[in-house]
Amino acid sequence: MLSRVFDMHVHFVGDEKLYSSRLEQLLSYAERFNVRKIALIGSSGANHLVERAFREYPERFVGFARVDLDNDDPKVVDEYKKRGFAGIKVILTKKDYDDPDYFPFYERAEQNNMVVLFHTGVIGGPIDYLLEEHSAMPEDEETAMLILKGKSSARMRSLFLDTIANAFPKLRIIGAHLGWPEYLVSCAVARWRRNVYFDISGGEVVRRHIVEGKYIKREISVKKVLFGTDSNIEKMPNEIICWYDALRGMGLTHEEIDMIMYKNAAGIFGVEE
Repeated sequence: MLSRVFDMHVHFVGDEKLYSSRLEQLLSYAERFNVRKIALIGSSGANHLVERAFREYPERFVGFARVDLDNDDPKVVDEYKKRGFAGIKVILTKKDYDDPDYFPFYERAEQNNMVVLFHTGVIGGPIDYLLEEHSAMPEDEETAMLILKGKSSARMRSLFLDTIANAFPKLRIIGAHLGWPEYLVSCAVARWRRNVYFDISGGEVVRRHIVEGKYIKREISVKKVLFGTDSNIEKMPNEIICWYDALRGMGLTHEEIDMIMYKNAAGIFGVEE
C-alpha cells in the first residue's frame, strides 16, 4: 500500500454543473491512492462549493476559502470560520503580501486559529512558452489574461511571509510551491519562523528543482515541508508516485517521508492520525 497522503493543495470547481463529477473523481482518487485528507481551495464566487464538499464528506475534506484582500472586508474571515473553513487562500494581490493594509485579515485568521495559504513565486499563465503548450489554467486564454492584468508575481514573494510571521507569531502560514523559483529564500524563512511551512506542489519543474538543489533536510527541515498536487485530476496519482520515489531517492527514511506526505499537514489542521 502507498504511504498515507494528505494532499493539501487541490483547486476545486468554480461551476455548480461540474460539482458532482469532480467530487466523484476526487473521492475515487482518495480511495485508490490512500489519500486520507484533501485540502480543497475555493475560487472567487464559488467558495460555497468547497463548503458543500467538506460538509458532505468531513472525514475527507478540509476547506480553504479564496479571499480577495483588495476588495473583501476583513470580517469575511470571521464568517468563513463560522461556516467551517479551516483557512483562507491568498493570491494575486495588488500590493505586497506584507502590506499593512492586509494585516486585519491576518489578525482575524490568527484569532480564529485559521491557516493562511499563500501562493508564492512566479504565477503561471495560459501558455507555457518553454514547452510551447497550453497550461493547466481552467480559463481560456482571453479570460486568463484579464485575470492576470495588472497583477505581478513580485507581490507574492515568499520573503514577505517573514514580515507576516513576525507580526503574527501564532498564525499558521503555508507558502505554495516552495516559492518557485526563490527556493533558498523560502527555506531560510521556514528555518527561522516557527509557524511557516511550504508545500512542494507545482509538478515536474518544482520537483526537479528541489531534488537537484537537495533542499529538503539540508536547507529546510522535513517538519516544514507539505505534499500537495495542484494539478489536473489525471496527474494527481502521478504526483504521489513521483514524489514518493523522489523522496526515497533523496535518502529520506520512511518516517520522514510520512511526515512530508501526511503527518505535517495533519498536525497543522488538527487531524487525528
